[in-house]
Amino acid sequence: MTRLGRRLAVIGGVAGVFIAIGVCAALTLFFATVGVPSNIVDFDPVVFRATADTEFFYSLGTQLKYSDQIDPQAPTLMRGQTRNFLVSPDNKKIAVVANGQLIVVGTASILRQVTAVDSIYREPKPIGRQFFRDDDFQWSKDSKALYLIRDEYYGSRGSQLFSSKGELWKYDIESGSLQLILKPFKAYSYFLGVKSGIYFSTPTESGDLQLRYFDGNGVTDIGRPNASNISPEKLGRHFVEVPHHPAWEDGGGSASG
Repeated sequence: MTRLGRRLAVIGGVAGVFIAIGVCAALTLFFATVGVPSNIVDFDPVVFRATADTEFFYSLGTQLKYSDQIDPQAPTLMRGQTRNFLVSPDNKKIAVVANGQLIVVGTASILRQVTAVDSIYREPKPIGRQFFRDDDFQWSKDSKALYLIRDEYYGSRGSQLFSSKGELWKYDIESGSLQLILKPFKAYSYFLGVKSGIYFSTPTESGDLQLRYFDGNGVTDIGRPNASNISPEKLGRHFVEVPHHPAWEDGGGSASG
Protein backbone atom coordinates (compact mmCIF):
# COMPACT_ATOMS: atom_id res chain seq x y z
CA MET A 1 0.00 0.00 0.00
CA THR A 2 1.34 3.45 -0.84
CA ARG A 3 1.93 6.14 1.76
CA LEU A 4 -1.10 8.13 0.45
CA GLY A 5 -3.31 5.07 0.69
CA ARG A 6 -2.27 4.41 4.28
CA ARG A 7 -3.05 8.02 5.22
CA LEU A 8 -6.49 7.83 3.65
CA ALA A 9 -7.20 4.57 5.45
CA VAL A 10 -6.21 6.09 8.81
CA ILE A 11 -8.37 9.20 8.23
CA GLY A 12 -11.35 7.05 7.22
CA GLY A 13 -10.99 4.89 10.32
CA VAL A 14 -10.84 7.89 12.65
CA ALA A 15 -13.90 9.47 10.97
CA GLY A 16 -15.83 6.23 11.40
CA VAL A 17 -15.00 6.13 15.09
CA PHE A 18 -16.23 9.71 15.62
CA ILE A 19 -19.46 9.02 13.69
CA ALA A 20 -20.17 5.95 15.82
CA ILE A 21 -19.50 7.89 19.02
CA GLY A 22 -21.84 10.68 17.85
CA VAL A 23 -24.67 8.28 17.05
CA CYS A 24 -24.34 6.55 20.42
CA ALA A 25 -24.33 9.88 22.25
CA ALA A 26 -27.46 11.05 20.38
CA LEU A 27 -29.33 7.83 21.14
CA THR A 28 -28.31 7.96 24.79
CA LEU A 29 -29.50 11.56 25.11
CA PHE A 30 -32.82 10.76 23.41
CA PHE A 31 -33.70 7.80 25.62
CA ALA A 32 -32.49 9.58 28.73
CA THR A 33 -34.79 12.58 28.21
CA VAL A 34 -37.99 10.74 27.26
CA GLY A 35 -40.59 11.40 29.95
CA VAL A 36 -38.43 13.92 31.81
CA PRO A 37 -40.32 17.16 32.70
CA SER A 38 -39.09 20.47 31.32
CA ASN A 39 -36.51 22.34 33.38
CA ILE A 40 -37.59 25.76 32.00
CA VAL A 41 -37.91 28.17 34.91
CA ASP A 42 -41.55 29.04 35.79
CA PHE A 43 -42.92 26.97 32.92
CA ASP A 44 -46.66 27.31 33.41
CA PRO A 45 -48.60 27.54 30.10
CA VAL A 46 -52.08 29.09 30.23
CA VAL A 47 -55.05 29.12 27.87
CA PHE A 48 -56.71 32.47 27.16
CA ARG A 49 -59.46 33.77 24.82
CA ALA A 50 -58.62 36.38 22.19
CA THR A 51 -61.67 38.61 21.72
CA ALA A 52 -62.37 41.76 19.72
CA ASP A 53 -63.51 45.06 21.20
CA THR A 54 -66.87 44.70 19.46
CA GLU A 55 -68.87 41.83 17.97
CA PHE A 56 -68.65 41.26 14.24
CA PHE A 57 -70.08 39.10 11.45
CA TYR A 58 -67.97 36.24 10.13
CA SER A 59 -68.47 33.04 8.17
CA LEU A 60 -67.18 29.54 8.87
CA GLY A 61 -67.71 27.46 5.77
CA THR A 62 -71.38 27.94 4.92
CA GLN A 63 -72.35 29.26 8.36
CA LEU A 64 -72.77 32.98 9.08
CA LYS A 65 -72.17 33.95 12.72
CA TYR A 66 -71.90 37.03 14.95
CA SER A 67 -69.57 37.17 17.94
CA ASP A 68 -66.59 38.95 19.45
CA GLN A 69 -64.32 36.07 18.43
CA ILE A 70 -64.04 33.32 15.82
CA ASP A 71 -66.09 30.76 17.70
CA PRO A 72 -67.37 27.61 15.93
CA GLN A 73 -69.88 27.18 18.78
CA ALA A 74 -71.50 30.61 18.29
CA PRO A 75 -75.13 30.52 17.06
CA THR A 76 -75.51 30.15 13.30
CA LEU A 77 -77.55 33.01 11.82
CA MET A 78 -77.78 31.67 8.26
CA ARG A 79 -76.51 28.81 6.15
CA GLY A 80 -75.43 29.13 2.55
CA GLN A 81 -72.46 29.84 0.32
CA THR A 82 -71.79 33.57 0.72
CA ARG A 83 -70.87 35.32 -2.53
CA ASN A 84 -71.09 39.04 -1.75
CA PHE A 85 -71.78 40.90 1.47
CA LEU A 86 -71.89 44.40 2.94
CA VAL A 87 -72.07 45.23 6.65
CA SER A 88 -74.36 48.11 7.64
CA PRO A 89 -72.83 51.32 9.07
CA ASP A 90 -74.24 50.53 12.53
CA ASN A 91 -72.60 47.07 12.45
CA LYS A 92 -75.94 45.47 13.41
CA LYS A 93 -76.97 44.12 10.01
CA ILE A 94 -75.32 42.53 7.02
CA ALA A 95 -76.59 42.26 3.44
CA VAL A 96 -75.58 38.86 2.09
CA VAL A 97 -75.88 37.22 -1.31
CA ALA A 98 -76.36 33.48 -0.81
CA ASN A 99 -78.25 30.78 -2.71
CA GLY A 100 -79.38 33.27 -5.37
CA GLN A 101 -81.01 35.60 -2.82
CA LEU A 102 -80.14 38.98 -1.33
CA ILE A 103 -80.75 38.58 2.41
CA VAL A 104 -80.53 41.01 5.32
CA VAL A 105 -79.31 39.30 8.49
CA GLY A 106 -79.35 40.82 11.97
CA THR A 107 -77.24 39.97 14.99
CA ALA A 108 -79.65 37.23 16.07
CA SER A 109 -81.46 35.97 12.96
CA ILE A 110 -82.47 36.66 9.36
CA LEU A 111 -84.41 39.92 9.15
CA ARG A 112 -85.49 40.05 5.51
CA GLN A 113 -85.19 38.09 2.28
CA VAL A 114 -84.98 41.06 -0.06
CA THR A 115 -85.22 39.55 -3.53
CA ALA A 116 -83.76 37.04 -5.96
CA VAL A 117 -80.53 38.28 -7.57
CA ASP A 118 -78.32 37.28 -10.46
CA SER A 119 -74.94 38.13 -11.97
CA ILE A 120 -74.34 40.49 -14.88
CA TYR A 121 -71.54 38.13 -15.91
CA ARG A 122 -73.90 35.21 -16.48
CA GLU A 123 -73.29 33.25 -19.67
CA PRO A 124 -75.26 32.64 -21.73
CA LYS A 125 -77.44 35.66 -20.99
CA PRO A 126 -81.21 35.10 -20.90
CA ILE A 127 -81.87 38.07 -23.20
CA GLY A 128 -84.84 40.23 -22.19
CA ARG A 129 -85.12 38.94 -18.61
CA GLN A 130 -85.10 41.52 -15.81
CA PHE A 131 -83.13 40.86 -12.64
CA PHE A 132 -81.61 42.55 -9.60
CA ARG A 133 -77.82 42.55 -9.57
CA ASP A 134 -76.01 40.44 -7.00
CA ASP A 135 -73.45 43.20 -6.35
CA ASP A 136 -73.20 47.02 -6.27
CA PHE A 137 -75.74 47.30 -3.43
CA GLN A 138 -75.30 50.03 -0.79
CA TRP A 139 -76.52 50.76 2.73
CA SER A 140 -78.05 54.10 3.65
CA LYS A 141 -76.16 56.04 6.32
CA ASP A 142 -78.81 55.27 8.96
CA SER A 143 -78.73 51.52 8.14
CA LYS A 144 -82.50 51.53 7.55
CA ALA A 145 -82.48 51.04 3.79
CA LEU A 146 -80.58 49.15 1.13
CA TYR A 147 -80.04 50.39 -2.43
CA LEU A 148 -79.73 47.92 -5.29
CA ILE A 149 -79.67 47.98 -9.09
CA ARG A 150 -82.26 46.36 -11.31
CA ASP A 151 -81.16 45.49 -14.82
CA GLU A 152 -82.15 43.56 -17.91
CA TYR A 153 -80.09 41.11 -19.92
CA TYR A 154 -79.41 42.29 -23.45
CA GLY A 155 -76.95 41.57 -26.21
CA SER A 156 -73.77 43.50 -25.41
CA ARG A 157 -70.04 43.42 -25.79
CA GLY A 158 -68.30 43.11 -22.48
CA SER A 159 -69.69 42.81 -18.99
CA GLN A 160 -72.79 45.07 -19.19
CA LEU A 161 -71.55 47.27 -16.32
CA PHE A 162 -72.88 50.56 -17.70
CA SER A 163 -76.36 49.41 -18.61
CA SER A 164 -78.88 51.66 -20.33
CA LYS A 165 -81.54 49.34 -18.89
CA GLY A 166 -80.35 49.88 -15.30
CA GLU A 167 -82.65 51.20 -12.56
CA LEU A 168 -81.82 52.21 -8.98
CA TRP A 169 -84.19 50.83 -6.32
CA LYS A 170 -84.45 51.32 -2.56
CA TYR A 171 -85.43 48.57 -0.11
CA ASP A 172 -86.87 49.67 3.24
CA ILE A 173 -85.80 47.21 5.95
CA GLU A 174 -88.67 47.92 8.35
CA SER A 175 -91.55 47.70 5.85
CA GLY A 176 -89.92 45.22 3.47
CA SER A 177 -90.93 47.31 0.44
CA LEU A 178 -89.06 48.10 -2.77
CA GLN A 179 -89.28 51.56 -4.34
CA LEU A 180 -87.97 52.79 -7.70
CA ILE A 181 -85.61 55.74 -7.18
CA LEU A 182 -84.05 56.60 -10.54
CA LYS A 183 -84.58 55.37 -14.09
CA PRO A 184 -82.57 55.01 -16.26
CA PHE A 185 -79.54 54.48 -14.04
CA LYS A 186 -76.65 53.90 -16.42
CA ALA A 187 -74.08 53.33 -13.69
CA TYR A 188 -72.70 50.70 -11.36
CA SER A 189 -70.45 52.83 -9.14
CA TYR A 190 -72.33 55.30 -6.94
CA PHE A 191 -72.22 57.01 -3.54
CA LEU A 192 -75.04 58.12 -1.30
CA GLY A 193 -75.27 61.63 0.10
CA VAL A 194 -75.51 62.43 3.78
CA LYS A 195 -79.22 63.13 3.26
CA SER A 196 -81.00 61.73 0.19
CA GLY A 197 -78.76 62.71 -2.72
CA ILE A 198 -76.99 60.17 -4.92
CA TYR A 199 -73.66 60.61 -6.76
CA PHE A 200 -72.91 58.34 -9.71
CA SER A 201 -70.85 58.17 -12.90
CA THR A 202 -72.21 57.53 -16.39
CA PRO A 203 -70.37 57.17 -19.71
CA THR A 204 -70.62 59.93 -22.30
CA GLU A 205 -70.93 59.41 -26.06
CA SER A 206 -67.18 59.95 -26.39
CA GLY A 207 -66.44 57.24 -23.82
CA ASP A 208 -65.55 59.52 -20.91
CA LEU A 209 -67.13 59.31 -17.44
CA GLN A 210 -69.35 62.09 -16.13
CA LEU A 211 -69.97 62.47 -12.40
CA ARG A 212 -73.63 63.29 -11.76
CA TYR A 213 -75.83 64.13 -8.79
CA PHE A 214 -79.47 63.21 -8.16
CA ASP A 215 -81.23 65.28 -5.48
CA GLY A 216 -84.52 63.39 -5.54
CA ASN A 217 -86.02 65.55 -8.27
CA GLY A 218 -83.48 65.97 -11.03
CA VAL A 219 -79.98 65.04 -12.20
CA THR A 220 -77.12 67.55 -12.44
CA ASP A 221 -73.64 67.13 -13.93
CA ILE A 222 -70.71 67.82 -11.58
CA GLY A 223 -67.57 69.21 -13.17
CA ARG A 224 -66.21 68.15 -16.53
CA PRO A 225 -66.13 64.56 -17.85
CA ASN A 226 -63.16 62.56 -16.57
CA ALA A 227 -62.32 65.28 -14.03
CA SER A 228 -59.58 63.96 -11.74
CA ASN A 229 -60.27 66.44 -8.95
CA ILE A 230 -63.39 68.32 -7.81
CA SER A 231 -62.81 70.81 -5.02
CA PRO A 232 -64.94 70.61 -1.85
CA GLU A 233 -65.62 74.34 -2.27
CA LYS A 234 -67.34 73.67 -5.57
CA LEU A 235 -69.43 70.89 -4.06
CA GLY A 236 -70.38 73.07 -1.12
CA ARG A 237 -71.34 75.96 -3.37
CA HIS A 238 -73.71 73.95 -5.54
CA PHE A 239 -74.88 71.08 -3.31
CA VAL A 240 -76.18 70.83 0.24
CA GLU A 241 -74.41 67.59 1.15
CA VAL A 242 -71.28 65.55 0.55
CA PRO A 243 -70.82 61.96 -0.62
CA HIS A 244 -71.21 59.13 1.88
CA HIS A 245 -69.93 55.58 1.50
CA PRO A 246 -70.23 52.75 4.10
CA ALA A 247 -66.49 52.06 3.84
CA TRP A 248 -65.78 55.56 5.15
CA GLU A 249 -67.68 55.01 8.39
CA ASP A 250 -65.75 54.49 11.61
CA GLY A 251 -66.52 51.31 13.50
CA GLY A 252 -67.94 49.39 10.53
CA GLY A 253 -67.74 45.62 10.88
CA SER A 254 -66.54 43.10 8.36
CA ALA A 255 -67.18 39.50 7.48
CA SER A 256 -64.54 36.90 6.77
CA GLY A 257 -64.66 33.57 5.07
